[in-house]
Amino acid sequence: MTREGPIRPEMFLGDVLRGYPSLRAKIKEFFGEACVRCRSNRLETIHYTSWHRGLDPAHVCRELNALLKR
Repeated sequence: MTREGPIRPEMFLGDVLRGYPSLRAKIKEFFGEACVRCRSNRLETIHYTSWHRGLDPAHVCRELNALLKR
């Protein structure tokens, strides 16, 4: 775990979805329903998926970690 929280850019998106089901809606908001349902999310990191969608992976992780703190 980092100082910011447990979600880091190098984590696989599928691992985050399975480990933190409460983040599913926010992940869907960031990346779309297709990324949530796609089996490739087990092989794609938050960093890669963010880059692919034109998002800053650090911002995505900050947002997800902030939701976990609530």
